Amino acid sequence: MKIGLNLYGPCSKQAMKDEDLLIAVRALEIDFVEPCVLMGGLTHDNPSFWTMSKFQHLYKFMNNIGLEVKSIHVVTESIQDSVDEMIMLANEYGIKQFVIGMPNKLEESVLRERALVLFSVTERLKSCGARLLIHNNQPDTAVQINGVTALERLVDLCDGKVGFQLDLGWCAAGGEDPIAFFTRNESRVESLHFKDFVKPEVSESDVTIGSGSIDTKSAIEIAQKLRIPMLIDQDSYGDIRVDLKKSAEFIIKKS
Repeated sequence: MKIGLNLYGPCSKQAMKDEDLLIAVRALEIDFVEPCVLMGGLTHDNPSFWTMSKFQHLYKFMNNIGLEVKSIHVVTESIQDSVDEMIMLANEYGIKQFVIGMPNKLEESVLRERALVLFSVTERLKSCGARLLIHNNQPDTAVQINGVTALERLVDLCDGKVGFQLDLGWCAAGGEDPIAFFTRNESRVESLHFKDFVKPEVSESDVTIGSGSIDTKSAIEIAQKLRIPMLIDQDSYGDIRVDLKKSAEFIIKKS
């Protein structure tokens, strides 16, 4: 079984060179990573957000040490203006999953507008065989629209053209049972993020995978059945090497 790592948390917390961090990640038997890449002309000084040139430089390094890149979290203010870059990444680097977030305003009219945008984006991505996935944060499962979570409502409106990248921890923090949510959306979850909280409804800081209250073992079983990518998405660290090792070892043990 291959394990992935979203790089947002590690890149924001680490006090080492990017190359040294990536070497440390590979040494933990982590097989692939998901960087957050700036697109659509957006600039930002957050070290977790890589520029396109930084990605291209570090991609060669990652390839040399055996780290794959299967997906990219798109950091942009305009999804439409980022499509050319996504297509280039799909064609030149084999990236087949591009991940975006939900709109800030969770209302039916806003979700309908976003769905129209996503229709046009997914049509263009067909040419390179790439998929668009939506990653959830806490509000996206806390807000209900038309009897379902805002996250499910947007994917409903997209009529199969986009899927979920389900974050278990944020799903629970929004008040949903993440395993029940995963089970009822099995056909639409195409990537899984592991995040753990001791008390999801009140916690501000996540913990190492397996040390909180999230039923990670059941999620692993479902993900393995579906054969979808599984990634650690941990934002809070003490010693990053120690904490990542604990998270990776727990997932391997329960697989």
